[in-house]
Amino acid sequence: MIVPSMSHLEICDALFADRPKLQIRARALIPKMSKQFKKERKFPAWKWVEYTHQQSHNRYQICFYAQTSAQADNPDVNYLAFLEEDHQRIVVQWGCWIYRKHGSMDAIATRYIGYFSGHFFSRYRERIWKNVDMSFNELLCRYFSRNIPTIPLELNEDIQRNYKEYGELAKYAFQVPDGTCFIRHWNEGDETTVGQKDSDFISVVLYYTFVNGGMMTETQNKAILKEGTRYIRDYYKSLFEDVMKEAFFRRLNIQKQENIIEQPPMPQMISMEECEQIGCQTEDKVFDIIVAKLNQRHPSANVLSYFDQLSIDLSQSDEIMQNSFPEAYAEIQNLMHEEYRALNELEQHCLFIYLFTNDKDEDEIVESMFWHFEEWMEERGHDKHSEYICKK
Repeated sequence: MIVPSMSHLEICDALFADRPKLQIRARALIPKMSKQFKKERKFPAWKWVEYTHQQSHNRYQICFYAQTSAQADNPDVNYLAFLEEDHQRIVVQWGCWIYRKHGSMDAIATRYIGYFSGHFFSRYRERIWKNVDMSFNELLCRYFSRNIPTIPLELNEDIQRNYKEYGELAKYAFQVPDGTCFIRHWNEGDETTVGQKDSDFISVVLYYTFVNGGMMTETQNKAILKEGTRYIRDYYKSLFEDVMKEAFFRRLNIQKQENIIEQPPMPQMISMEECEQIGCQTEDKVFDIIVAKLNQRHPSANVLSYFDQLSIDLSQSDEIMQNSFPEAYAEIQNLMHEEYRALNELEQHCLFIYLFTNDKDEDEIVESMFWHFEEWMEERGHDKHSEYICKK
C-alpha cells in the first residue's frame, strides 16, 4: 500500500503495477455504467466507482465520462489514486510525460506523478461549480475529464506578481480549459538515464491552488494567452524541425538503398511561417472542393445554392451542425476525409502544423478542420441571409 514515507518513484511504480487490474475492473463495469448513462437526461454525465486493489490494498477511483448520449456505450475512463497523510486524503495522478531533447527525433516517455490537495479542489469547486450541488467524487470526475489538455506556462510578473518569492519550484503553472493551476514542480533522478530500462528519472508536481480566468485581471489573462501561445508555437516549431529532419534522413537512406548515382535535388527547407501559410491555403482548397461537390450532388432550383441555404439554416439554428443537420454533417465529414486523403504529404503536414492538432492523425485533423468549416458556414450564412433580405 502506498504511504507518505515512500519515495515519489516508489509510489509511481506501485500505481503502475496496479494498472492492469484497474483496467480489467473498468472493462467489467462498462456495461453497468452504460445502462446508467442511458437513463441520464442531461449530458455531459459522470459516473464513478471506488475500488481497492486486492493485493496492494491501494485505493482508487475509476471515473467514467460520457459527453453525449451517443457515448454511453463507450465512455472515457480515468483512474485516480488516494494517499492518506495526516488523516487527509490526497488525490494522486500518475502517468507518463514525453521527454524530447531539442534536435533529437526521439520522443521518450518518462514517469510523472501529481499530488492534489483538498485545498486545490475546494478552490476549483468554489471558482467553477459554486452553485452546483455534487459530491467530492463527482467533482474529481469533472475536473479530470474536463481538463486533459494542459499547456505549461513559465511565470512572469504579469501572470503572478512576486512569484519569485516562492522559490525555484514555483516558476511554472499549467493552463487547462477551466482555468490556471498554480503548482510546485521539480524533477528527481538522473536525467541522463532517460530511455534506459532502469532509469530513476521522474517529474513531480504539487497542485496547490486553482484560479479561473474571471478572477484575473485583463493584464494577467493577456499574459497567460501570450505565454501559452509562445509555448505552443515553440512546441510545434520543434516538432516541425524534427519531422523535416526525419524526412531528410529517410530520403537519404532510400537513395542509398536504391544505389542512385545521380541524386535528384533535395527540396529547400521551408520556414514555419511558410508551412502555416501552405496549411491555410490547403484548408481553403479543401473547403472549396467540398462546397462544389455538395452543390453538384444537391442541385437547387432556387436562387440560393444548396450550400448557401444550408449555411443560412445553420446560422439560424441554436445547436451545432451535428445535432441540427445530422445527415449533412455526416456527408461533409465523409467528403472531408476523402479530400484529406487526396492531399500530398507536404499539404497534410502543413495542415497539421496550421491546425495545431495534438497528433498528425486523420480523425483529429478532420475534426479540427470541421470546426473551422462550421464557423465559416455560419459566417457565410449570416452574410447570405442579409443579402437575400436586401434583394427582397
